[in-house]
Amino acid sequence: MDISRGGFLVGGVAAFGSLLGGRLFAAPPGWKHGGKPNLVFGVVSDTHLISSRGAVEKLVWNRSEGRGATEKGAPDKYLLSALKYFYSRNVDAVMHCGDMADQGLVSEMEWTAKAWRLAFPRDCAKHGRKVEKLFVSGNHEIEGMWRVERDYPDLNDRKRRMLSTDIAKHWKRIWGEPYEQVWHKEVNGYHFFGRQYGDATHGEFAALLANASKELGLNKGTKPFFIVSHTGYWYREKGDFRRSISRYCRNGVAFFGHHHWSVANWKRIFFSVSPEFPEIQCPPCGPFGEVLSDKDAVVTRVQLRGSDMAGGKQKQFLVVSVYDDLLVIERYDCGHGVSSLGADWVMPLGKHAPHPFSKDALKKVIGDPQFRKDARIVFEKASASPLLRVRIPLADGNPDSRVYAYEVEVAGDDASKKLLKAVYAAGCNMGIGHEPNKGVTTLEIPKSELPPGKAFAIAVRPLSSLGTSGKPIVAEFKV
Repeated sequence: MDISRGGFLVGGVAAFGSLLGGRLFAAPPGWKHGGKPNLVFGVVSDTHLISSRGAVEKLVWNRSEGRGATEKGAPDKYLLSALKYFYSRNVDAVMHCGDMADQGLVSEMEWTAKAWRLAFPRDCAKHGRKVEKLFVSGNHEIEGMWRVERDYPDLNDRKRRMLSTDIAKHWKRIWGEPYEQVWHKEVNGYHFFGRQYGDATHGEFAALLANASKELGLNKGTKPFFIVSHTGYWYREKGDFRRSISRYCRNGVAFFGHHHWSVANWKRIFFSVSPEFPEIQCPPCGPFGEVLSDKDAVVTRVQLRGSDMAGGKQKQFLVVSVYDDLLVIERYDCGHGVSSLGADWVMPLGKHAPHPFSKDALKKVIGDPQFRKDARIVFEKASASPLLRVRIPLADGNPDSRVYAYEVEVAGDDASKKLLKAVYAAGCNMGIGHEPNKGVTTLEIPKSELPPGKAFAIAVRPLSSLGTSGKPIVAEFKV
């Protein structure tokens, strides 16, 4: 069969050429870090430890295993795994973007603090240097959740257990520092500004930034400063707060959580109030993990299919290194030990037009996922089955560009009538090397959906999460 006959694969997602061979980082040409960073900090969010009565009858702290565990409910081993990795990297600070306590209980924040102290005894790094806590509350700490009222029906008992009854008192006792609605901390000469969850902090935070901008000269030169909050989308803010952000945050970089999006997807990391004020979405590192869905950010003109588990459950975190002229953001999964999610994202600092950290600019350097030269499609065609199973090998032929999904096109006797499908790459939401079944992705096609014909050609093209695409592999089959 002539695979190009009738324009087979014409009209699919456009392929983007790989501009930089042998890259280690997703960076614009000419930008590459070198030497020792000025600042390194770890980032976790939405760790959601659960200790409510309905989830666990008894909270067990197993120090011999070096981790927390529950008889029922949520272990903290993923949070602890991330924290221990931060310790191994000798970080200067750790950022937590909120939702530590799933049900808003005091015991859940205490449990979080136990994990912290196992990883950072006395809040210190390897050589006794203090590691700064850059923590903010989330909606779960402030509002609690529905399970608390069910599990603790007595109002007085419930109030005694909940953080929101007196979060300032509990925060001070648990973390050893005051609970401030807005705060400013300096680490290695870089400034961090935090905002606790809630709209009431808007005025205070705008005033904090305004005063700091005048006193510290935040927007002079290209040196960045950092903003920590639970919820993002700062560009949606209005009025004085929006004007304050636009005026005082030219060199700001904001970090937020809350949305539980996977950073295996490039489109879910970067948001922007303006070209000079990026927002970085921080993934959840919770015990149950999150899965991709059919409504995930679009990478193909066909709706992505596959079970919710197709990409694997995520337990993710970030490491940020700051150099004189750029940031490097590393993405990790800790579902099966700590492993990379793919290329680092390098962000040149200062004003650039167009901004090199934009998704459009990143497409030019992220590269194309590719199959290996010996990659082959495998079919299962049981005569009694109404399904055709297509086994797609892992497209890991280009180490600089991780495959996120596959676009599949099937043509029959009439090449003008084609079936087009898309499916998540197995394990694309998990660390590299931990994809299930060695990364083989199974796509099930009902035979009733096949185009007319007895002999068919199938082409599978690998896609990145930005939609850049590699060369397809092609095969023929009969049903």
